[in-house]
Amino acid sequence: MLKIKTHFIMNHSEQLNLINEAINKTKEQLKPTSINFIFWGLLISMMSLIHYSFPEFIQKTAYSSILFWTIIPIIGMIINIIYNIKVGVRLGFETHIGRALKLVWGVFNIAWLLIVVLSIFKKQNPVEEILFLLGVILLITALLIRFSPIIVGGIAVIACSVLITLSTGVNVLLINAVATFVGLFIPGLSLYLSKKHV
Repeated sequence: MLKIKTHFIMNHSEQLNLINEAINKTKEQLKPTSINFIFWGLLISMMSLIHYSFPEFIQKTAYSSILFWTIIPIIGMIINIIYNIKVGVRLGFETHIGRALKLVWGVFNIAWLLIVVLSIFKKQNPVEEILFLLGVILLITALLIRFSPIIVGGIAVIACSVLITLSTGVNVLLINAVATFVGLFIPGLSLYLSKKHV
């Protein structure tokens, strides 16, 4: 009995089309994730602007500022987790990239909490470290899904972190608002509105 081997040879153009199609499918599957970027971009930007506008209220006691910057984000994390579980159930499957992103952002959440706790003990503002960490995580995310607006957002967030480090005259709250809006909200909106076929 003869064994017949079939070889399927694709030319360069067909290979590129196949790769682009896979990337577009990944972006389409990650569109629900874009809500996370939009949510956090708006939430942190608004919190920063509220703190900037009403410092006497937010900093009323020694712990009120810490409570403001921990309780609201923790509630946000819970809302985010519930949303992501519902999206996962609705989709009925999880891609490898989706799982990798979940792990990356899970590590970010743990690192964020540790930075906040350590900053309380050190009695220093954690924004610079958190922004740097956020920028790195955004770049990792962007490289995984190959989406340039998130790359730009990640670079902008890291630049804001460096600006806080090098310049003592900048207002940390305003820089934080700009960084999260440009680094999270705008790329999230771009991902949400991106067309299925690029």
